[in-house]
Amino acid sequence: MNNLKSILIALILIVSLSSVFADDNSAAVYTRLGIDARSIGMGGTGGAFLDNVSSAYLNPASLADVKRIELTTSTRQGMEWDKGHNAVALGFMIPTGYVAAYWQGSNVSDIDGYNDSGQATNSFDTADHNIGVSYAAKIGKLNLGITPKMYLSTMDDESMTGYGLDLGLMYHLNRYFNMGFAVRDVVSDYDGEGTKVPREMIPSIAAFPIPGLIIAADLAGNDDFKDSALRVGAEYWLGVKDDNEIGSSLSGIRIRENATWSDILSKTQAGIRAGMNDGAFSAGFGLRFKMLEMNYAYQMAKESYQNDNHLYSLLLRF
Repeated sequence: MNNLKSILIALILIVSLSSVFADDNSAAVYTRLGIDARSIGMGGTGGAFLDNVSSAYLNPASLADVKRIELTTSTRQGMEWDKGHNAVALGFMIPTGYVAAYWQGSNVSDIDGYNDSGQATNSFDTADHNIGVSYAAKIGKLNLGITPKMYLSTMDDESMTGYGLDLGLMYHLNRYFNMGFAVRDVVSDYDGEGTKVPREMIPSIAAFPIPGLIIAADLAGNDDFKDSALRVGAEYWLGVKDDNEIGSSLSGIRIRENATWSDILSKTQAGIRAGMNDGAFSAGFGLRFKMLEMNYAYQMAKESYQNDNHLYSLLLRF
């Protein structure tokens, strides 16, 4: 009963804050691309299961399940207009929870410039940066997380700054199910003149029916979910057994601390995954060792002006 009360209070707080700060004056942003190849390969899901440092970007509450120092980096290739997209995240435990910081950057170089008469001028570059610091903690089976963040955009010699705030929670129902809820940019300002970053609300669920298998669904939308996107995905890690050291999720993708290097090489785990993000197909695979995880994702374009693209991520655990 106490756990249920905690969940209800947290949900009411998050939704109330979202309503209080609601504003129709929104600006288009670049921050919804995703930074983790494992999540992207599963259709962009992850709000209820992603237990690595990159969850600071998606649902900061998930960080409370991370037990090590983690460093991850990712890069996306094949985007339209030769756009670059990269990210880095670092996190570590503290006595009261888990702290993480991340950077996400997107840039386009050598854009052709034109004056008001349509005549060609000098080329120029654009760059966007999203920097966040996250904190997460556990209250029984309930995880709570928060991420204040800063935005910086530059175009040629001009720049614009802003800020945002993400809130999240995740609840471990039992060893077979997790539920999550995140609000991204519950409060924001992008140019100092009241322009808001579009708010995104993401209820999510994840199921762990057998060792190594994860089935997940997220629903991402605005305040009234009129323009919502359903994300679904599944992942299976080969060679995973039910192990009490794994924890309640049965995701089972860790190797014992006392493993030798020969054990590590012989027990390397391979994962395969696929998903759909608002009708766009994605797929990927990963390899996990004791301290290293490598993931790849292919993402089909959603719009005609976009390209199919590829995301590569590397995760180190210490």
